[in-house]
Amino acid sequence: MRKLLRNVLSILLVALLFLLVWQRRHELTPIFEDPSSDLLLLGALIVIGHFLNSAEFWVVYRATKVRIGFFENWMVFTSGLLGNLLPGQMGTLYKFRYMKTVHHLPYAKSGSNYGANLIISLGSSAIVGIIGVCGNTVGGGSFSWVMLLCFVGLGIICIATLRFSLPTWKVLRGKPAKIFSTFSEGWDEIRRTPQTTFQVIAIDVVKYLVTAWRFQIAFGLLGYHQSFWYFLVIAPAAAIAGIIAFTPGGLGIRELFVTGAAVAMGSSFDTGLLAASTDRGVMLASAVVLGSIGFLYSVPRLRRATTTQPTPTDV
Repeated sequence: MRKLLRNVLSILLVALLFLLVWQRRHELTPIFEDPSSDLLLLGALIVIGHFLNSAEFWVVYRATKVRIGFFENWMVFTSGLLGNLLPGQMGTLYKFRYMKTVHHLPYAKSGSNYGANLIISLGSSAIVGIIGVCGNTVGGGSFSWVMLLCFVGLGIICIATLRFSLPTWKVLRGKPAKIFSTFSEGWDEIRRTPQTTFQVIAIDVVKYLVTAWRFQIAFGLLGYHQSFWYFLVIAPAAAIAGIIAFTPGGLGIRELFVTGAAVAMGSSFDTGLLAASTDRGVMLASAVVLGSIGFLYSVPRLRRATTTQPTPTDV
């Protein structure tokens, strides 16, 4: 039932997004029919943002002694971007399969690495978001208690999660116990290396600066201009949507979060929705191009590993 409800909700969200954007298509049509250099810059910044995001995972992999190459990790990451446009987080599953087959990384440990990266991202989101809210106020813009409290809450969750070990579930037996043990092992490895946390946060902050610039361009294409501080609030809101999204590629969820953050900072609903949709259109194009290249690189390596090496039996 949960899966059915999730699928139905996903379809409804995507349909609602399409309907809302379609009703306002006359405002978006000129941007794509007569593209400017700003649209090209928007695409370049999206690629840079994805590159920085992949670098975060590479740092976490290296912290857990997974010897994956930097370029290889970039290609596998872009494959996941394209795959996640399909239902069921197919891109993430492909990445997990690749890491297990090629680098013998158990699924549970991939999960702990993935989870640690997301938790650390909550911390960087809190830092950038709080700076954005305060900076926007000092610069003469509107102040949002809602956004400030959201970012403070994210920071508390991040600190608490990284501070404490996972509980031990002694009731588990057999394979479930082994999965949880492997997950906990990977999580504790990351907690024991605080420099990894600082490195990921540093990369994430740079990524948010790039993302804020992206949104400044996207909003500017619609004739809406704000200070850079304003977009430092929008950027982490979009990232958090990507973390919790359950729709393919975060469709609908990301646009909802960006629009909500824009409204909370004093903008109109239409401005937030159309700017998020402009950014989404370029994101989809970049995901298809980069993801195709990533699959061309990673699929042959996965096939060779599958045919020449025995698949590990651990999880």
